[in-house]
Amino acid sequence: MSSRLGSFFATLAAALCCAVSLCANVQAAPPRAPLEQMAAPAPASSQPKPSRPKVAAYFEAGSYWEFTLLQKEIIKALRQRGVADRITLPDELYISPGWDASESVYRAEARKLMQNPDIDVIISMGTEATKALLAENNGKTPIMSVDVADPAGAGIVDRATGKGAANLTIRYTKDKWFKVFALFHEALPFLRLGIMYHDSPEGLSYSNVREAREVARERGFTLVEYPFLDKAESIESCTKGVDRLLAAGVDAFYISALNCFDWTQANPQAIFNTLNAHHIKTFARDGSVHVRRGALMGLSTLDYVPLGKFYADHIATQLGLLPPNTQLETAAYTPKIALNLVTAQKMGMDLPLILLISADELFDVTLAGVDKTAVPQ
Repeated sequence: MSSRLGSFFATLAAALCCAVSLCANVQAAPPRAPLEQMAAPAPASSQPKPSRPKVAAYFEAGSYWEFTLLQKEIIKALRQRGVADRITLPDELYISPGWDASESVYRAEARKLMQNPDIDVIISMGTEATKALLAENNGKTPIMSVDVADPAGAGIVDRATGKGAANLTIRYTKDKWFKVFALFHEALPFLRLGIMYHDSPEGLSYSNVREAREVARERGFTLVEYPFLDKAESIESCTKGVDRLLAAGVDAFYISALNCFDWTQANPQAIFNTLNAHHIKTFARDGSVHVRRGALMGLSTLDYVPLGKFYADHIATQLGLLPPNTQLETAAYTPKIALNLVTAQKMGMDLPLILLISADELFDVTLAGVDKTAVPQ
């Protein structure tokens, strides 16, 4: 297995580094309070400063820890480029209706943004916000779509080409989630993988259910689904889901991008403890943020600093704030593997040597989190 697994890691790393982005230009807008007021002072730009700053809007369905982290990285990167004081994000254009809002509410907010002639660019966080904006798209205002779990599965881009709306910018890695599930099964084989989601197109996307089904068929394991989470993906709903999956005899569990696993909004430690007590192999798609708290294995599928620079560069380019010959951030990324040795020990597992060698982060009581490379989370 060692040579196969080592080759598999190398193949996955190469495959996950490919991304497609799409961009467009728009008109200037009237003045607002500078975006720089939200961050530290920016270095002086070599470009002449216009009298009127560009206007950015921010749209998310609801709060999520990755959204907040990526927003900060984008602002930081704009500051590093020396253009943050030439962009403003007014409070009234920071839109977050909440996860329990209806699709009609998201569409109404998206319509207001698309019909607002003052807006130069919209930063769209997540699947639901992006889908709402595309449904109300005016075809002109640039949409910077960030942190969409499955752009192709959500119908945002074409699966083969990565192309979407002409005014859309998005990073898309073809077949990423297929490779993630295959890696988990190759590294630490299991028979019955549990997965939870809210039964909606967005819920299926957040939990990567379509990809999990296909990999289950290809690799011969059983996918045990719990599609009854409430729309807010609450702790209570997720706890009930885990109990039902345990009763169904799962031996592995996929920790997806659910609100109940957002450590900034909730405390899922009891869920982790229950899974570990039943010796369930837990696989986290968001890497060390969950592994350090007890998940057995994680794969960081986003590298936040270069991703923030990628979107900052495209925002600045769309707004005409960078010279035409500026080299833009490509956000090339190699996935980072994290392992919790304490969890493995409690389960009586001997982790394969090749997996230990390939890991970027090892968490142990005695090691207190040993990083082979710095992985921001």
